[in-house]
Amino acid sequence: MGVPIIVCIILYFNMSDFKMYESKAKLQFELNTDGSLSLTSKSLQLFEIGLMFTDLLEIARIKRVLENIQLNILIKSLNTNKLYDIKLDNDLYSETEIINRANYLLDNFENLNMQRPIDVVINNTMIKNGLGIEDISKRFSISRIGSSKYINVSIEDKDPFAAKFIIDILTKAWIKEYRYEIKQRYKDKSESIANSCDRARVELSDLYDSLKVFKRKHNIIDIDATKKFIIDRSSELQKEISKGKKELASDKSSIDFLGNTLENKKDFGFKSESDDIHLSIMHLKDSLRKLQQEREYNAYNLEKLPSDYTTKLDAKIRSIENKIKNNLSKSISSTTYDPSLTKQSIVNKYIQDQINYVKLEAQVSTLEDELNQLTYRSRQNIDVISNIVKLEGQIETKEKYYLNLLEKKHFAELLEKESGNNFFIIETANFPIKPKSSKRGLIIVGASMGSMILILVIVVLRIIFDAKHHLPFQIDKESKIPIIASIYLLPVHDYKHKFKPRIISKLQRWRQNYKRKLVAGGNTDSRKYLRRLILDLDKDGKNIITFMGARSNHITLHTLLELQKMFNKTNIKSLIIYNDWFSPLDVNQKEYKRFEFKDRETINDSGVLDLSQEECSPYDLLLPDDWFSLLVKLRQKYQYILLITPPTHQSTIWHEWLNLTSDVFYVYELHETFDDDDVKHQEYLLETHCNVFGGFLTSNVK
Repeated sequence: MGVPIIVCIILYFNMSDFKMYESKAKLQFELNTDGSLSLTSKSLQLFEIGLMFTDLLEIARIKRVLENIQLNILIKSLNTNKLYDIKLDNDLYSETEIINRANYLLDNFENLNMQRPIDVVINNTMIKNGLGIEDISKRFSISRIGSSKYINVSIEDKDPFAAKFIIDILTKAWIKEYRYEIKQRYKDKSESIANSCDRARVELSDLYDSLKVFKRKHNIIDIDATKKFIIDRSSELQKEISKGKKELASDKSSIDFLGNTLENKKDFGFKSESDDIHLSIMHLKDSLRKLQQEREYNAYNLEKLPSDYTTKLDAKIRSIENKIKNNLSKSISSTTYDPSLTKQSIVNKYIQDQINYVKLEAQVSTLEDELNQLTYRSRQNIDVISNIVKLEGQIETKEKYYLNLLEKKHFAELLEKESGNNFFIIETANFPIKPKSSKRGLIIVGASMGSMILILVIVVLRIIFDAKHHLPFQIDKESKIPIIASIYLLPVHDYKHKFKPRIISKLQRWRQNYKRKLVAGGNTDSRKYLRRLILDLDKDGKNIITFMGARSNHITLHTLLELQKMFNKTNIKSLIIYNDWFSPLDVNQKEYKRFEFKDRETINDSGVLDLSQEECSPYDLLLPDDWFSLLVKLRQKYQYILLITPPTHQSTIWHEWLNLTSDVFYVYELHETFDDDDVKHQEYLLETHCNVFGGFLTSNVK
């Protein structure tokens, strides 16, 4: 009970330390985004929205912000001596040097460098004066107001001026750090977008160059015009070829008919003598066809040919056509025919049809060759046009991507310039006039109750988890032999100390005497009960009573000596045989008569037969039959023989003593363990021939 009272007294006289002043400020964080910087989707990105509230609240506790507060406190305290009484850690640097260094770090937005001695001195000074980073971080509280865009900041201090000063510095340093962080994030993203934009521009330029080289290599300037020309020209050629073939068929029929007529009618006298002329005409037609094909083929590449190329080619074509006409005239003039008008008209028609047939045949052949070349060229152009279309599609996609990046680049640069303005103060720190209401009485009562509960919990936990048994019911729960009596011995304490108040010593002695009175009465009753149990034994029985236990126990000997004194008062003689060599008797003691084993035949008075000076069992001293004879002789002199055996935890000699005894008391000890071996020993004891009275409990009361 003394601990709760002391706690209450200490708290009562130190409650002035709980007087705290609280200063508060409110900030606003605008969180807006339109997804305009997203490269992959319109979902919100971290660089778009800045720091979310969780990240924002953590910024206030990063090292640079807390060091900013430290340095401002240090400068203010050393300059004015009105904030905190700061003592420098050592005199290596003057206050002026410390202030100059702190100002330099604040102006350059730098952290303390622990490689510099002056920065180490500053850090140690702040820690020594209770203003370290962890100390400051624990003193202020930051919380978002519900799910709104407002944030409360508060700090408690014994000095109201210090509370307001720290809140002002904290909010400014927090906003500065946030703007620095967000600008760095936007700057990194802006640079990333700019690099992507440059790469896209280079890739787009490469695609344009590739398309230009590919078109030049395959002589294609305009894909649509080329495709239109091929389709239109193919259609025209097919029409002209179809028309020419029809005319050829018509002329062929006419020629066959006229030739058959001239050959079958002998009176016409027709015979052709112009074979050489016809052969020359055929060669000229071949040359004409080649020149016409050359003119049509080069119609799309005139810009690459000489300027007079067309004029010279037309002149060659006209020259060949004139030669064909002259040869045709010679062919007509060299033909012999019947002078009659009918034959002459047939011959003229026949020759004219042959001329037309030759011309049409040459023209159709030329058109077919041109169509074949156009078809072959169109087949070649399919892959070329496909590649060109693919390149143009890539260029279109890359152009859109580049324009999108360019727009984002300009927007990112704009955001970088204007970032950080969405976090600002809306309510500056207030000056606390009154300290926070302290719950002094509740704290004292709570501390008292808490200390009492703590003591009770410790006691209960000790009882529950301690392997030792501190209460009688714990032993009763596990033992096989019930407890029938209890003996408690109180140690004697002086309680005198030169530094201890006299009143405390008196109280302690009074408490000891009071406990001794309570215990003495109980011990007397227990001894009388043990005496009655022993006296109730049959007078003609062996009356050899053994006291055995798990450990050496001086209370057992003390109890038997007290019983011996009680027997002596009624002229009952008893002998105590003490065989516990783990706790040997003092040979020089004067409290009782001590006998040695060599005196066993001559002893007659009540006392103690000491067998504890050396480690020996009863059978080491005498054989069993000799022991029985000795005990019979001793029983003729003594009404009762009381035995104290070695502890069961340390020796097995107690088995031999049980063979010599008739009755047994089992000795328990509080504040010691009672394990499975003890249970086995008790079970063995209960199975023997001995009469087990029960157990008596011993304890040293503290």
